[in-house]
Amino acid sequence: MAPAFPAGLDHLPTNLAVTAAAVSAADAASVVLNADQQRWDERYRAGHSPCLDAISPWIAAQQPYLTGGRALDAACGAGRHSLWLAGLGYQVDAVDVSAVALARLAEAAADRDLSQRVRPLHADLTLWRPEQEMYDLILVSLYLERGLLPALKDALRPGGLILYTTFHTDLLQLRPQDNGGGYTATYLLQPGELLATFAGWQLLAYEERRLPPGSEERSDCTSSLLARKVEVDR
Repeated sequence: MAPAFPAGLDHLPTNLAVTAAAVSAADAASVVLNADQQRWDERYRAGHSPCLDAISPWIAAQQPYLTGGRALDAACGAGRHSLWLAGLGYQVDAVDVSAVALARLAEAAADRDLSQRVRPLHADLTLWRPEQEMYDLILVSLYLERGLLPALKDALRPGGLILYTTFHTDLLQLRPQDNGGGYTATYLLQPGELLATFAGWQLLAYEERRLPPGSEERSDCTSSLLARKVEVDR
């Protein structure tokens, strides 16, 4: 069994006034109270994406490759995938900008007796960067910050896995950015972009669904990838 997190770093306090105390000084410096955090906090207070949401079916299908170790769930929200990974035996760093979502995750982890396996970290992912070669698995679901991608690659240990699924620009056909849909091309993949981003890695699974005529399913606008970081001979 992997060791538990150090005392004081195993979970996020439910008292939101002291959430930054759950992270290191370096991480706390990255916690930015901005409009993005406020927007997501309001959505979670209104009941958006509760902790017990079902995990992504595509992610669940990759379970045979997930053998444990240390994992990062980037933009974890209320932690549906963090809890799942912890249940598989991973030690999970769950990072998100919303303190409200992370408090829900901490409560759900405690309810499932997973607090020693889930460490919520409150940070702005446009600024926060993980340490190099820290993780055996990095999971990203429904989030894109292109400036973060090089750091995620560096944060994986040789032989580590990236498990990534998010929307591409076909989604704009369903929710155009100019009519209040809330999506812009800046935060959506271009078709084929995810595969190109991890070119040279060992590809284990890949799916890109393109929106067919007449479809109104957001799942038809996704790119999904599981790839292994190639070990470099020294």
